[in-house]
Amino acid sequence: MSAFAAAKTKVSNWLFHQALPLWAEQGVDGQGRFFEQLDFEGRARTGLRRRTRVQARQIYVFCEAAALGWAPGRAVAQAGLDRMIAACPRDDGLWVAATDDAGAVVDETPDLYDLAFVLFALAAAHRVLCDDRARPLALETLGAINRLMAAPHGGWHEALPPSLPRRQNPHMHLLEAMLAWQATAPDPVFGTAARMALDLCRDRFLIDGAIREYFTEDWRPDPAVGHIVEPGHFEEWAWLLRQAEIAGLDAGPGLDQAAEALHRRAVAQGLKAGFMIREMDADGAPIHAGRRLWAQTEAVRTALTFGDAAAADLIEATFATHLATAVPGLWVDSYEADGTSSDKAAPASSLYHLMTAFSELLRHDA
Repeated sequence: MSAFAAAKTKVSNWLFHQALPLWAEQGVDGQGRFFEQLDFEGRARTGLRRRTRVQARQIYVFCEAAALGWAPGRAVAQAGLDRMIAACPRDDGLWVAATDDAGAVVDETPDLYDLAFVLFALAAAHRVLCDDRARPLALETLGAINRLMAAPHGGWHEALPPSLPRRQNPHMHLLEAMLAWQATAPDPVFGTAARMALDLCRDRFLIDGAIREYFTEDWRPDPAVGHIVEPGHFEEWAWLLRQAEIAGLDAGPGLDQAAEALHRRAVAQGLKAGFMIREMDADGAPIHAGRRLWAQTEAVRTALTFGDAAAADLIEATFATHLATAVPGLWVDSYEADGTSSDKAAPASSLYHLMTAFSELLRHDA
């Protein structure tokens, strides 16, 4: 059996027989809303803010599970979608940041990162659930973002009221959502927003071959933290740039070669002792040599896209550490540089990253 065939078998068993059943049973409340965390005994942690971004990510996860043939995912995704639509929209077309265990709004702030995942979840709901509310809601949400959050120096405010430093990450995820919509129900407004994000990447975020994270109001690297880069985001951008190319979006000069270059740089500078570290400077010197699960999954997905056989090794290392929990189907999200972790629970938000990587693997031909 090849390394990739063995990895597919391991991933399929973990995803369909352990993780998804556990999170569908213990990660959902009686109303169909998703919990933020499960402790390491597999029990839901209550009393936490339930972020709209997590509700949206879990809707995507269970839609994608259904698309991959795990039939119970459809009902879980539909219930989560119904509850998010009932509890989280604002009157102005944007969406709130968080609700509580009872579904009451506890934070009305519109946040671009949250909104990107709402749009991403709606694309999955349109594609898999064929829910006729999804596309009108997506168009209304994007219209409100363009109307209320457009920033004078390009892109969109990361939140209202605006705050500093400005960040590339919400814009990256808005691009992800627009690519998801273009793949399932193309519309000129989705394409326009995607090109705006691509233009920002080329003109502002990508500096000397590295994606910068933090900026001033007019998109100059922030004096205090603008030197920080994250190799996991190199991988995420590399994958998105390749998807934009596949979708036929004109990424403009420089971006057509940037995707593979970002992946190669992430591997050369960010991969330490077999894992992708959290932060480094633009020269590749580690700033935070610990690691997060999401960066490993982004590295796996992008390696598969570029035909990098090292993906199988990283999958094996991830199973041996992050996914090696006493209760199967959970994960340790973060480790320090010395290999220790102080995590007390598994955050639901990580399942989105696992699903994006593992669905890529399960559809991979090699």
